[in-house]
Amino acid sequence: MAQQPISELFLNNIDILPLWVKQVLYLKTRDKLREELAEFLDVLVSDNLMQYFAPKLTFAGKSELDSRERMLPEEFYTFFKGCAQEHDLFEITLSNYWTFEQTCQIFCRSIDLQLIDLPKDESIISIAQFMAGKIRTGEMLKRLHKIDVMQLEKALRLQKMREAEGKPVKTAELMIELGYITNKDINILLAFKNDAKKRFVMGVGFSLVKPTNDEETQTLVRGMQKEIKRLDEENRLLKNRLRKILNLKN
Repeated sequence: MAQQPISELFLNNIDILPLWVKQVLYLKTRDKLREELAEFLDVLVSDNLMQYFAPKLTFAGKSELDSRERMLPEEFYTFFKGCAQEHDLFEITLSNYWTFEQTCQIFCRSIDLQLIDLPKDESIISIAQFMAGKIRTGEMLKRLHKIDVMQLEKALRLQKMREAEGKPVKTAELMIELGYITNKDINILLAFKNDAKKRFVMGVGFSLVKPTNDEETQTLVRGMQKEIKRLDEENRLLKNRLRKILNLKN
């Protein structure tokens, strides 16, 4: 029997909630997202979220999964297995207890190595590169058509001038100063990127457990805390390995 995807198990926890509760959650979440991401609804709040993108292994990627000839870090092969099972980026992230940033880093590096097919949708690779730290905020804003090439170039030139004067300033701050974007534009993107660094540790099936007394409740909580501590240590080790991943040569 095929194992049920972790993402489905998580969503099942929501599905068992009473309908009157789900209605409130849906409306509050929808309104909150539309308020916060009003300028980026077409990219960050769409029916075709990049989290739903299922990467496809190239022929070279399938061969590498079988042979491990390149001796890549183990996280790559875990990622490739998820791709072979037609899992999307959301499922791959949750099932491996990764942050979304880590998934994006492996995803982008795999594309560079031509082990994963390049997405047809430019916004998918753009967001992944931004989350992975491969492109900066100014370039991301350009790709999202919030600024044009000349505006970005002017901001970069002005930035170099300020640095030469001993007054270093971030590109985003200059673009705000020049009136190209607003503080809200930057805050939204940075919040999106910062949240990608957070790992979502789910208590799969936890909502189905009904403790019979306070002692049982405390035992469950201690168990969850212990598991979270273990996952945090794994996360630290994984981040150290990912620093090396980004320096791999083609």
